[in-house]
Amino acid sequence: MMRALANGLRALRDERGIAAIEFALILPLLVGMLLFGIDGWMRIDATSRMRSGLQAGARYYQSGGSDDVAAANLAMQAWAARPGDAVVNSSRSCLCGTAPTDCASLCGGNKLPNAYINLTASGSYTGILHTQSLTESNALRIR
Repeated sequence: MMRALANGLRALRDERGIAAIEFALILPLLVGMLLFGIDGWMRIDATSRMRSGLQAGARYYQSGGSDDVAAANLAMQAWAARPGDAVVNSSRSCLCGTAPTDCASLCGGNKLPNAYINLTASGSYTGILHTQSLTESNALRIR
């Protein structure tokens, strides 16, 4: 009886295999952190590519372009690895001071209104863990 009790106490102090059990318990946490990290990096990369396309459309206006459809098409072409549902829209607005006005009219008799362009891109991001809708805008004053 004493021998069985002594063997039982010795077995409780036996620490072989504890590292394997600890590793098995922590492994799911490590894998989850790795997956979230990769997924986050991929989302940031997709957003960055979307912004690069919008910047190409903005550069079109800054170099003297004035066609809104051409700017949206240029932004779409410059958007590398865009998703299948990618869309780029361009909208124009004009202000005389703070009042919205028609872009063809004059302010105060002989002054052109301030013209603004808003390029907006949207598309789906499909990552390792989820799918998310992304939208980015780039607003610029053209006159």
